[in-house]
Amino acid sequence: MKKWTCLIIGGIFANLAVGNELTLVDNGKPNASIILAEKPTNAAQFGAYELQHHIKLITGADLPIKNDGAADGINIYVGDSDAVKKLGVDCSQFGKQEYLIKFFPKAIVLAGKDKIDLGKPVYDYLQNNNAVSTWPSVYDEIGTMNAVYDFLEKYCGVKWINPTDAGMILSEKKTLLVSGSEQRRHPFMLYRGGSAGTDSSEKYQLNGGFWRDKTGEGERYNNEAYGKAFGKFSDQNQKNMAKRAQNRLFMYRMKGGGEKSQCNHSFYNFYDRFWDVKSVNYEVQRPEYFAKGYQDQPPQLCYSNDATVQQVVKDVRDYFDNGGYRKRMSNIPAPGYHWGENFYALEPMDNSAFCKCEKCVSQFEPNRRDDKSESSTYWFRFVNRVAKEIKKSHPDKKISTLAYMTHEGLPTGFKMEDNVVVHFCISYNRTPYNTAGLKKQLDRLREWDKKGEVPMYLWLYNTFPLEIADNGNFFCFPGFFAHEAKRQFDLFEKLKIKGIFHAGYNGEVDNYVTYKLMDDPKLDVDKLLEDYFSAYGLAGKPLRKMYELIEERYCNPKYYPKTSNGEPYADHQTVGIAWDYLGNEETMKQLQEHMDHAYTSAKTDQEKQLVKLWDDSVWSYMKTGRKTFIERKSYPIPEINAPKVGNVNGDMGKVDWNKAVSIGEQWYKRGGKEPAKYRMGGRVCHDDDYLYLELIDHVDPKRLVTSPQIACFDDWEIFIAGQRAQPFRQYMIGPTAMTEGISHGEVNWRQGVKSAEYTKKSFGMQAYSDTSGDKWVLQLCFPLKEMLEKPVKSGDDIYVNMVRVRNPQLAGERLGVDTWVAYTTVSDVDRLAKIHLE
Repeated sequence: MKKWTCLIIGGIFANLAVGNELTLVDNGKPNASIILAEKPTNAAQFGAYELQHHIKLITGADLPIKNDGAADGINIYVGDSDAVKKLGVDCSQFGKQEYLIKFFPKAIVLAGKDKIDLGKPVYDYLQNNNAVSTWPSVYDEIGTMNAVYDFLEKYCGVKWINPTDAGMILSEKKTLLVSGSEQRRHPFMLYRGGSAGTDSSEKYQLNGGFWRDKTGEGERYNNEAYGKAFGKFSDQNQKNMAKRAQNRLFMYRMKGGGEKSQCNHSFYNFYDRFWDVKSVNYEVQRPEYFAKGYQDQPPQLCYSNDATVQQVVKDVRDYFDNGGYRKRMSNIPAPGYHWGENFYALEPMDNSAFCKCEKCVSQFEPNRRDDKSESSTYWFRFVNRVAKEIKKSHPDKKISTLAYMTHEGLPTGFKMEDNVVVHFCISYNRTPYNTAGLKKQLDRLREWDKKGEVPMYLWLYNTFPLEIADNGNFFCFPGFFAHEAKRQFDLFEKLKIKGIFHAGYNGEVDNYVTYKLMDDPKLDVDKLLEDYFSAYGLAGKPLRKMYELIEERYCNPKYYPKTSNGEPYADHQTVGIAWDYLGNEETMKQLQEHMDHAYTSAKTDQEKQLVKLWDDSVWSYMKTGRKTFIERKSYPIPEINAPKVGNVNGDMGKVDWNKAVSIGEQWYKRGGKEPAKYRMGGRVCHDDDYLYLELIDHVDPKRLVTSPQIACFDDWEIFIAGQRAQPFRQYMIGPTAMTEGISHGEVNWRQGVKSAEYTKKSFGMQAYSDTSGDKWVLQLCFPLKEMLEKPVKSGDDIYVNMVRVRNPQLAGERLGVDTWVAYTTVSDVDRLAKIHLE
C-alpha cells in the first residue's frame, strides 16, 4: 500500500506518494533504461545525457538511452513521449518552467515544459570543443532538464557546489536504489539571471575567485579549477569554450536562467544612428531626439519629445517583428543585451543629466531628490507612452524598465500601464552594515508592491565590494552575506518578486546560496551552508567557521568606524575599512588558524583540492590585501610648502608662476606605487586670498574625450580637506574648463552634494584650460575663504590629492586613474598630501 502525504514545494502544491523503491543499478549492472520520445526535444536529450553521465559516475553502470516504447527493467522516461501519455501524464498542461517527477511501480517520469527544439546536442565538450553551441540556452524552457537535476539531487545524492573539477559531490556505490514521491513544481522566481546565469559564461570564473582579471594568481586558480579542460586544449580560445561549457553545466544544475527579461540602459545606439554622421550605422540626423541645453554630444534623449516616442515605438515593434536593428546593422555598441522574446527594455543613459527643455523640466520634482525620485514621474510617463502604443500592436509583449538612481520611487499623477514591468535596483543590498540606507530602499520597494500596478523584478549589486576594490586597485575584505541574503529573500518571497538580475559575483558560497534561494526562498540558510561545506568533509567545519567570521565582520555595523559626528558608517568599503577594521591583525590570525585546521582535516584528494581552491581564491587574496595595506601605511606621503606670491586678486594670468613650488613629476597608477604611464607635473602657490594650482599632462590634447558631466572621461579631480578624513571637497575639471564642486560629509554627512545646492558653482573655483598645444595645461584658482567648509588662511595646512582620470583609449583599460599620492584612488582621504600655506 502506498503512503500518501502532501507538501508545498516552491509555491506549488505537490502530492507525495512515498514508496515504490526501484533498483536502477544492481551490483554494477544496469537494471533501468532511459527512454526518450521518437523525436525528443533538445532539452530532453540533454537531460538524458546528464542522467546517464551522473549514474555512471555513481555506479559505473551505463544506462542505455532508447527512443520511445519500453524496455526490460525500470523505465526512466525523460521528457514528453507517447509512453508518458499512456502513463497519464499530460505534459501539455505544464505552465511556465513547470516540471514533474513521478514514480510508478516500474517506471519514473522526469518531464517538464520544454522549448520545441528538436536539435541534437553534442554532450562531450572535452571531445568536441564546439559542443556548447548545440546545447539549450539557460533562457529556454528546459523543464525536463530541471526535473532530471532535482531527481539526481534529491534521490541519487548528487550535489554541485561550484563549476570546478572538484565541485560535483557524490557517493560511489554499486547498487543504486531510489524511492520517491510525486513532485510537480516550478522555480519560485521565473527569471534567475544576470551575471550569475548567462549563456556566455566564461566570465563566471574570469578572475579566479576574487583576483583581478589577467593576474598570475587568477590564472593559476583557473588552471587548477578547470584542470581537465585546460589540460585537454592548448589554444586559449579552446580553453575558453571548454570553460564556458563547464560553467554552463553548473548553471543548468543550479537552475540559472529561466525567463529572459533583463533590463539595462537601452538608448546608446541612438548616437550611432541619429547623431554621429561618421558611424557605419548612421541613418539620418535627428537632433530633436536628443536632450537640450548641452554643448557637444547630449548626455540623454529628450523623453518628452513626440518624435522620440515615435522612434522608440518603431524600434520596439521592429524588435518583436523582425529581431530589431541588431539583426540589420553592424557594430551597434549598445544596448549589448538581447532582451528576450517577450520583453523590450527602456532605460535612459547611466547619468542624471536629463534634457533641459521647458517641457522636460516642468515634469521634474526637485522636492523628491532626497528620495531618489526627482525624475520618476518624468521617466515613467515616457515609459507609459511607449507601452500604451505597443499594447495596441503587441498585446502579449512587455516593456521593462528600471527603478534606478533619480527615478527609484513611484511616479505621481497617473497609473502605470499593465504591460510594464519594473526592475527595482537595490544598491544597498550588498552593504547591509548601512542599515538605514538598506531599510530606506526596501521600504521604497514595499511602496511599489503596495501600489500593485506592475510586476516587480530586482537588480541586485552582488558586484560589491569587489567592484569597488577593483576600481580602486585595492584588495577588498570579502563581502560574505549568506544570512543577510536569506533575510532579504524572505521579503522577496513575501512580495512575490518575479526575478533577479545579479550584477557580478560575491564568491562561491554566496552564489550557491543565491541560486538555491531563487529556486526556493523557503530553504533554511543554515541547512544550505551545512550542505555546501559538507562537500569538504571534516575540513568543512573550520572553513564554515572561517566563512561566518568573515560574514559577521562584513555585515555587522559594529565593526565599522563611526563618522566624526558619531553617525554609523554608510559608505562603500575603502582600503582602510577593509584592513584597519574588518581584516585587522587579530581577525587575520583567527582566520589563519581556521585555514590551517582545514588543511589538516582534509582527507580525500577531492577534499584537499577543494581546500586548496578555497585558499587560492579567498584566503591568499585576503593575505595579499592585508600585506599590501601594511606596505601602503608605511609608504611616504608628499608634504610641500606653498609659497606666498604677490596678490593678484584671483587673476591666474597675472600669477608669477615662476615663484610657485613644483609638486613633482612622480605620479602613480591608482591604488598602488606603480608609476603612471603618462608624464605629469604642476605648481602651487597662494597670495593670502587664493590658492593657485597649475597642472600639466603631457598628452596629445586631440586624444582627450570630453564628457557632458565632466566625469568620468578625461578630467582632473582635486580632493581637498582640512584633515585626512571627511568632510572633504572634490573639484572636477574637464578639458573645456567645465567645472563642478562636490562636498562629501559636509552637510549632515551627506555624500556627493553638488555645489549648486550651496548656490555657488564649484565653490568659487575658477579654471583655465589650454589644449591648443602638445599638452594639456590646466590652471585653477581657489578662494581660501570658500575652498573648504570653513575658511583657510596663511599658515594653515590643507590636505590634497590630485587625480587624473583618462578615457579608455588613452588608458589602455576600461578607465584610467593616476594619482599624485601613491596607494590612493578617487575619494581616498586617509593619505592626502599635506600642503602648508606659507
